[in-house]
Amino acid sequence: MATMNGATRAVTLGLIAILIGLPITGWAFLLTHNTLTDFRAYYIAGYMLRTSQPLYDSALEMEVQNRNVSAEAVAVPFLHPAYEALVFVPLSFFNYVKAYWVWFAVNLTILACVYRLLRPELMSLSFVIPWMAPAALAAFLPLGAAIVQGQDTLVVLLLLALAFAWFRSSTHPLLAGMLLGLAVFRFQIMIPIILCFLLWRRWKIVLGFSVTALGAALLSLEVAGFRPYVNVIFSLSLKPELAYLGPVYRMPNLRGLIHSVGGSESIILLASLAILAVAVIAGRGRALQQQLGCAVAAAALVGYHAFVYDLSILLIPLALLISNKQNSSLVMSGICLLTPTVFMFAPDHLYLAAVVVLALFTFLVVTLRHWRTHSAFACGPDLDPTHI
Repeated sequence: MATMNGATRAVTLGLIAILIGLPITGWAFLLTHNTLTDFRAYYIAGYMLRTSQPLYDSALEMEVQNRNVSAEAVAVPFLHPAYEALVFVPLSFFNYVKAYWVWFAVNLTILACVYRLLRPELMSLSFVIPWMAPAALAAFLPLGAAIVQGQDTLVVLLLLALAFAWFRSSTHPLLAGMLLGLAVFRFQIMIPIILCFLLWRRWKIVLGFSVTALGAALLSLEVAGFRPYVNVIFSLSLKPELAYLGPVYRMPNLRGLIHSVGGSESIILLASLAILAVAVIAGRGRALQQQLGCAVAAAALVGYHAFVYDLSILLIPLALLISNKQNSSLVMSGICLLTPTVFMFAPDHLYLAAVVVLALFTFLVVTLRHWRTHSAFACGPDLDPTHI
């Protein structure tokens, strides 16, 4: 790997400082108007469970949000499986503002844990300056968006990072699969990932995922029942224009990109299947970390519903590329870490961020073809994927 000269280092540091500073005004607005954030849906879900009120009742959600948070024209609905709402029950004992700041601190702690888990891969950035890796994370807009919006995406990232770190040294991936199953509340992300592992015949990962995902489903049924959740999901699928779902052109995925240039749902489906097929072919016989990175990049593209904070999961394939220590991999990682901030100035064209994600996925697929697999992770006779 080439050494970075002084001028390049100065430009890099200046660019990072600018990209960290650019969103500050927006973050400051949201932090001082935190009743407008997405956290209100999670907070109210926890509150409704604690006070024995039914989830997934839109009219009731709006009434409770307006009474306990702030009066708004529409409610921010809780659309995830009910088991996730249990996490927010303790926060509902606080008033909304205090609960928001507690969750803000929790998300910061989660991010610190993710950094710790991915540090062995991210340390390739330290050839610039020792604190380059945390600076790059601070400049990665999706992470900041998730924290300020009070989103739950960083919980998904933490579970992915735990699995990624487990794959680094373990040949017993059942536990990693169980960790992935805990993230099923973001099923639009997790289903493509586990589908890839299924087609790679990573049976223990699929088994572990199935155990915890089934447990989460049964717990959700016990908490809120089956019909209310199905009804709310079905009704929303018939009303994609609803304001709180967000316009499709703000989705940085294949759906947002193809829809915004006039493509039909059938084209979106075919393109998504093609991406998954390429991911499966590229990841066949590769190390577990490499397969997870490839599957996460594919999931970021094909997930049906996504916003900028959902791109936080790209930290997994980016860590994988950074660990490659090749200049081309570092350049691609830098582009992906820094460019999301650019789209802050064009919110009506966030679908274009899918082009960057597609470039990352393509680069990762090409790189995997030439990546020398470390013997500890290779699928040799003792680690045949059909037995893992």
